[in-house]
Amino acid sequence: MKYLLPFLLLTLGLQAAEPRVLRFNIYLFGDSIGQMTITQHRLPDGIERYVIKSASSAKILWVNRSNYSDYEFTLQNGRLIATSYRETENGQLSRWGTMKYDGSQYVVNNYRGTFRFTEPPLYSIVSIYFGDMRAAQRLYYDTEAEFVKVEHPDANTIEFKTSDGHRNVYHYLNGSLHHLEVHVSIATVKMVRVN
Repeated sequence: MKYLLPFLLLTLGLQAAEPRVLRFNIYLFGDSIGQMTITQHRLPDGIERYVIKSASSAKILWVNRSNYSDYEFTLQNGRLIATSYRETENGQLSRWGTMKYDGSQYVVNNYRGTFRFTEPPLYSIVSIYFGDMRAAQRLYYDTEAEFVKVEHPDANTIEFKTSDGHRNVYHYLNGSLHHLEVHVSIATVKMVRVN
């Protein structure tokens, strides 16, 4: 009996530390071209870390293209305090950026320069995968370090457009993200959840 309480506490602590992983297959013109994985780590000190990794490769207009991206998001007590982003296309760094909260403002350093903002990002990309977006009106889009307007075409869909020319549409089923579409100038990339 005296070992039961420590055992239960250890078991609950390990369960809380167990990462949650979402996996998506990436499709272009109906063909599978890669995968995306989103991992959520909840730490006991109120810190949440999210890692998004994607890799895809396809032949587009007779040209082989590969794309890799890595995002990291850190939240403390539900507040976004840091992000980093790195994207490579065909082995060359194409976009990158970091954002960090310094206690009074957010400092962004990315491929376009360094700037600051004070508006707390209530919703970000990780909110789409793990949060409830029904009340979202604005979203912090880390790739371009900008706030974008969120639209709700129906009860199970959110949509937003970004300055890099993408129209992003996210479809939910039973309260969880089922699939998403990224509409770019020459094609639509579809990502379908597999777990």
